[in-house]
Amino acid sequence: MIEPARWGHRRAILDAFDRLHLARPAVRAYEYALAAKSSLLGDRTEAEDGLPLPPARMRAQVGPLHADARFFLESGRHNAELIRSVVPLDEVAALLDWGCGCGRVLRHWSTLDGTRVYGCDITPRMVEWCNDNLPFARVARNELAPPLPYGEATFGLVYAFSVMTHLSEELQRDWVAECRRVLKPGGYFVFSTLGQYFVSRDRLTPAERRSFEEGNLVVLYQRSSGTSLCSAYHPREYVSRELAEDFEVVSFRPAADDGRHDLHVLRKPGGQGGR
Repeated sequence: MIEPARWGHRRAILDAFDRLHLARPAVRAYEYALAAKSSLLGDRTEAEDGLPLPPARMRAQVGPLHADARFFLESGRHNAELIRSVVPLDEVAALLDWGCGCGRVLRHWSTLDGTRVYGCDITPRMVEWCNDNLPFARVARNELAPPLPYGEATFGLVYAFSVMTHLSEELQRDWVAECRRVLKPGGYFVFSTLGQYFVSRDRLTPAERRSFEEGNLVVLYQRSSGTSLCSAYHPREYVSRELAEDFEVVSFRPAADDGRHDLHVLRKPGGQGGR
């Protein structure tokens, strides 16, 4: 998804649109423009893995760079490799891609052996697309707020790329508790955040920068939670102090993925692994 502060000088324009309740239409128009550009340049309709490629409009909703088919596929593959590098998947009987979108990462589990693959998202047409085109995965719709449509202790792994980055502080707390509920004892919770890499590059206000440096969460456009307009910036110490208190912290990777997000790997106490 797109983080509005990354629009540089357009931040002031977005602020004005937000005051007039026009920011969401502005973001949608931007996504449509990216999709149209990708189509004009000659979009591929099938990837090397033999699975269909989502329409450019869906990919643009994931993030501006993902309108490009090559970047969409390569970034999804990279994130799947990140998961493999931090979680022993042979110990995971079932995994959940929370906020799977149109399957950017989910599609890379098509050859996973011995692990049941699930996904969920708040956008009905993306859920429908995944169920129609990624037959190895079971994808369901969730709402902006919990609960998830799964029972307690269902998964050995729940992961989320660019999800916590687009939620208000209250929703983040609620969702961390919900992800912990659906994890088995010993299960892993892996998620990405916007950290120091983006704070040093995005055009945050001086007050926002100071707050981040003091260890506080900074959230822009909170009333647009669940959309690409809302952007949350997480200091590492905030995650450890506020979000990981009921987990074991396994590892932290600053600027770990293609988008330079930080990666947090947590583990629910108890058990011998994700199975």
